[in-house]
Amino acid sequence: MGFRDYYRQFDDIDEAKLNLERRERRRREKAAALERAPDIDLSGTEWPDLPHSEIVNAAIARARGRVNGYPDRHATATRRLLAERHGLSPDQIALGNGAAELLQSAALALLSPGDELVMSWPSYPLYPLMAAHARATPVPVEGQHLAAAVTERTRAAVICNPNDPTGAYTGSEDLGALLSSLPEHVHVLLDEALVHFQDVEDVDACLRLVDAFPRLLVVRTFSKIYGLSGLRAGYAVGSDARLLAAVAPVLGINALSQAAVEYALRRGDGEIDRRRQAVARERKVLTEQLRELGVDVTESQANFLWIRVRELSGDQLANGLRKQGVIVAPGGPLGDEHHIRAAVRDQQASTRLLRAVENVL
Repeated sequence: MGFRDYYRQFDDIDEAKLNLERRERRRREKAAALERAPDIDLSGTEWPDLPHSEIVNAAIARARGRVNGYPDRHATATRRLLAERHGLSPDQIALGNGAAELLQSAALALLSPGDELVMSWPSYPLYPLMAAHARATPVPVEGQHLAAAVTERTRAAVICNPNDPTGAYTGSEDLGALLSSLPEHVHVLLDEALVHFQDVEDVDACLRLVDAFPRLLVVRTFSKIYGLSGLRAGYAVGSDARLLAAVAPVLGINALSQAAVEYALRRGDGEIDRRRQAVARERKVLTEQLRELGVDVTESQANFLWIRVRELSGDQLANGLRKQGVIVAPGGPLGDEHHIRAAVRDQQASTRLLRAVENVL
């Protein structure tokens, strides 16, 4: 076949028909690619990305040191950095192996068999277990009416702020009013694991109440916005020296965690601010888009949304989303079987969630 004969064979090809075939082939390729898309897990509350490499390097450098010896059990350098950050004395801060352990230690120190631990509900499932481990009685209260549930047997109340799983936030003015209304025999454990995600007021607005209310213990973690869940590091802030001593681990937290936290406190503020702004921006957009679909979404100040879709149970909705590769937390174990909790990530994650919800509807 000659050169000209080769190209003449294409003279009778219908370009429009060929384009349709190309589009159809591309549609099939795209559909196949979507079918192979990996699941996206929106069921957790921890930060999804790896920490900054320099934070990891700080822990590695400490690991290459004298790890055969005990670390500074008082975490002096870490407590000093935290005290400077919050405008407190280092004596008002205790380091621990994550917020959960600090809260459990506080419950064991405050509660005796037969005592009551009051909590808003739905909330973090750890709280009833804290009471059970102390052989006390958990008293769940719907909404924010904790004071009305306090009795002579109440020794502590625990507040998750922002609340997991609803995302509700109690401002410092309302919290101060609640603290003022409680009797002298009731301590308040304020779980601020998610406080960096709220944009209602200054991040330390509630924490500053520890000076005015010695029965307040504020607990924070490096597991959420700092993205250091695997290192198990958190801290408690208060004015009750005996309670702080009771919640602090006997030999402190490990040397690697101390090194990573110190680096994050010295150099990580810019990244933390970026993460806060990104979550707040995406949270607002995703809430509006879900509501446009007719979905019930609570006002959240956390890095997740509390969602209800019509008459579906949380399990039904979670299973429907799971079939489309979107994993969320069903609300039953979190205190309300009609809801799900879905993490707020980036625009791509929001698009996956929206499309999956549309398909369920």
